[in-house]
Amino acid sequence: MKKFKPFIIPVSLLVLIDQTVKIVISKVFMKCEFDIIPKMLRFNPELNTHLSYGGNFFKLLSNPFVTILLNILALFLFLSGYMLYQAKRVHTSFLVKMIMICGIAGCLCSLIDKLFWGGSLDFLQIPTLFIFDLKDCYLTVAEVIFVVIGILHSREISVKEYLHFCCNKFNEEKNEI
Repeated sequence: MKKFKPFIIPVSLLVLIDQTVKIVISKVFMKCEFDIIPKMLRFNPELNTHLSYGGNFFKLLSNPFVTILLNILALFLFLSGYMLYQAKRVHTSFLVKMIMICGIAGCLCSLIDKLFWGGSLDFLQIPTLFIFDLKDCYLTVAEVIFVVIGILHSREISVKEYLHFCCNKFNEEKNEI
């Protein structure tokens, strides 16, 4: 838990911002629609009850149990990946901190959306493409930085090493109980 303590305040702040914006929109601006940047970005609130972007195309990804399970899996991947990173590095780089903060905040916001909103209150729209919210921005930032770091450091950590690390950690925890 000590490894994750530095992330509690920034993650909580991002979650608070996301949920506060959604509460204000749901109470005051649900029927509003306007251009933020003409022909590029619109404010257009809509409750996405498909529970995920993929849920718009595949029914399985609209199932609450499946999407909550995928959210928990994503959180596990962020946390366990960071534990492996910490085991290999003395200092945490700024970019890795950004991945953790944005990734965990995005996952927690997504869980809150599913559990309390019955879907995601999306409000930013790129016309003719898709509609999204702050949580999606958080997750996109984490994903882009992760891919860039993954490409730059692809020889340092492998999927095989990650799986081995997770198995060993799981067995250590099991043996302590």
